[in-house]
Amino acid sequence: MTILENVGIAIIMWVCVYHVFGVDMEVGYIYIFITYIKQLFEPITRIVENIEVIEEATVSVDKVYNILEKEEHLEDLNEGIELKEVKGKIEFKNVWFSYDNENWILKDVSFVINPGESIALVGKTGSGKTTITNLINRFYDIQQGEILLDGINIKNIKKKSLRKYIGIILQDPFIFAKSIKENIKLNKSMIDEDVQNAIDLASASEFVNNLPNGMEEIANERGNSYSAGQKQLLAFARIFAHKPEIFILDEATANIDTYTESLIQRSIEKISKEKTSIFIAHRLSTIVNVDKIIVLDNGKIVEEGNHLKLVNSGGYYSKLYNAYYESLV
Repeated sequence: MTILENVGIAIIMWVCVYHVFGVDMEVGYIYIFITYIKQLFEPITRIVENIEVIEEATVSVDKVYNILEKEEHLEDLNEGIELKEVKGKIEFKNVWFSYDNENWILKDVSFVINPGESIALVGKTGSGKTTITNLINRFYDIQQGEILLDGINIKNIKKKSLRKYIGIILQDPFIFAKSIKENIKLNKSMIDEDVQNAIDLASASEFVNNLPNGMEEIANERGNSYSAGQKQLLAFARIFAHKPEIFILDEATANIDTYTESLIQRSIEKISKEKTSIFIAHRLSTIVNVDKIIVLDNGKIVEEGNHLKLVNSGGYYSKLYNAYYESLV
């Protein structure tokens, strides 16, 4: 409407200034014509604007109805088998998974992680690494195949029982608005000595001891008073304190300095000798000592083996490893 209005004014100016079709009008008449055109288009423009507002309101009404009609779904954490003891054997059998039931993230994935074995999941972004760890925790259920823990299908295991034996550290761990000690204990009965041992094991002693109230220091919501690296140190202390049978570390040392990372790596190596450990890391130097590396590409396993075997094979992992070190140079 604005374009049409301005085109109309331009035509009047052109006709009158250049005396097109013999038109010869005084300035006053030209001004009156322009004024009338503006008055003509003003209500039309308002109508168009109101139509736009009505369309926006219609969309909002549709969204409100979608919210009102949506069926709430809460996880049933207590249905299934109660695990008494976990050895830590994880087996994927021909697993297919999609978040939307259309685009497959994992395609016929099969592998075995033996009790006490440490493995690393490697691949470019979007290859399905984090999805595998989400499925082990049963944050999602698979469409085809089986995931077994100590020979039991995890769909038959009580979720609360399953997750009790799994410890996971993400790049951005959640810190509650409670004391450092409570953030590490997470309502588990634990003496202060055990909390302090976990802090020492996570190489977080210097950070915690420098706080005004030490372990009793109250954190801000989501740990906003601490750096990303300090929050990750608390997450390591938390997982060391709870001593789960299965460790999952998803880029867990991404925000930690190299020196502290080397200290934590030693602690991880001590624990991973006894526990099943799964590592996801883009810094390939952190996973060279794991028992087995599983290489993923586009939702499929393309290679499997230890570091030396895969590097010498000259395959996909070898290219990733060489590219990683070239990027450092």
